[in-house]
Amino acid sequence: MRAVGHRCYPYVVATLLLFASANGPAQRLVFAHYMLTNQDYQAGDDPTQEKKIAAYELEIEQAHALGIDGFALNAGGWLKQPYYVRYAAQMFEAAARLNNGFKLMFSVDFCCGNTAADAEDMMRRFANNPRYAKVYFTYRGRFVLTSFSGDKLGVAGWEQLRDDLLRGANPSTTIFPNVLNQVSAAPSNAPMKIFLVPAFFWGGELPDRSAVERGVNEWKDVIDGSVYWGIAGVPGSGGALDNVRSSEAYADAEHGASKLYMAPVAPQFWGANANRYYEYSGGAGMRAMWMNAILQSNPEWVEIITWNDFIEGTYISPIDDPNRYPQANDLVQSGVPAGTLRYFHCHSAAGQLMSYFIQWYKTGMQPQIRVDTIYWFYRTQSMHRDVGVPPVKNKFGPLADVIYVTANLTAPATLRVESGGRLTLIPLRAGSHDVSAPFAVGEAPRFTLSREGRAVLQGRGADRIEASPQYNNFYYSTGFATAAVGVK
Repeated sequence: MRAVGHRCYPYVVATLLLFASANGPAQRLVFAHYMLTNQDYQAGDDPTQEKKIAAYELEIEQAHALGIDGFALNAGGWLKQPYYVRYAAQMFEAAARLNNGFKLMFSVDFCCGNTAADAEDMMRRFANNPRYAKVYFTYRGRFVLTSFSGDKLGVAGWEQLRDDLLRGANPSTTIFPNVLNQVSAAPSNAPMKIFLVPAFFWGGELPDRSAVERGVNEWKDVIDGSVYWGIAGVPGSGGALDNVRSSEAYADAEHGASKLYMAPVAPQFWGANANRYYEYSGGAGMRAMWMNAILQSNPEWVEIITWNDFIEGTYISPIDDPNRYPQANDLVQSGVPAGTLRYFHCHSAAGQLMSYFIQWYKTGMQPQIRVDTIYWFYRTQSMHRDVGVPPVKNKFGPLADVIYVTANLTAPATLRVESGGRLTLIPLRAGSHDVSAPFAVGEAPRFTLSREGRAVLQGRGADRIEASPQYNNFYYSTGFATAAVGVK
């Protein structure tokens, strides 16, 4: 076999090559949270909007190749911020043109000014649109609506929103002249049924069982299920910071009330503009979240948080560096100058590893590993180094100066990790494992997997480990190497 190393490419290399079959049962669904304002691969000027539609087509194809069934589109504004309508129209047009089964739905973000009228308009403008209704995600004959927060509307407010859409009341009349013609006119106010699955913060970010049960009991007459926005935690840690425990609490409460549950999965969480970092220990944290969904909490759906929220480090988009693209600047309020290149590290390997667990979750069977692959995750500065910008005073979890490696192996092998003159040899069994090796300041680490004295694959990280970084950078640098023949 010819060994091939991967760092970051604009097109996803589908690791579904690893799986024995991609035709298993698909009752369980996986979505990725998509920030509409964080436009990957977007050019600045595009009066025809065709380049932007093509950029969204690329992202849909990338996500679909990983086994993701659709995007939950985060809309942080609407009637007063018409650029959200323009971006949504481009995304829906891309999905309609591809017509590949990929679905879209709205996640109304109530953090910053949206109201019930905004949510009603976005649903009508797209779910009631003859061209886009076919790509809007429906469940049990109803259009699915999710949210980020929104509990301040109260039970009565959400009941009114649902009733307005059901009866065509409080009609939407707004015209948007600078969006695609398909959605620029006032939308149809024809009655529609919605399936409401919001993300409320019952009991905070790491709630216990009693807090979630109280929330479900209060809201059960208006919601059809809920999303747990469970990324600010240390997955699998077993203590008060373990967001996996909170996910179980959500699952038990929702299923106990005969409601649907959508569980979170994330590759990392660092709020570079919020002065806090949670250690996920590379692929191990992601594995803890997936395995709980597969074996314990049994959610009907999973939401990957996120596809492209770059500032919080949760992104799995394979984009090489979002700051190369003028429409995807996410450094506001972080203290890092806008447009700083090579600050955001590539997270393509996180997405590639996700595909392994997506298959496992959907089929209920551990995928057969047919090709040796290793995935690496490491920070590019020491946990002991703090240059002050962005602030990272609040650190949670087992931080260490290590390189995290997840190895999916067809047979026993030895992993060799070289970092800053330090060499670590790790014997591994066949199967899927999470291991670590110490890092040292210097050039990007190198990885070699050997079996019976012969190198099976080799790879090298994309980013060096800095002794004196200009800005604090706790984003994982990721990459992967596979022995698959013909992968480019």
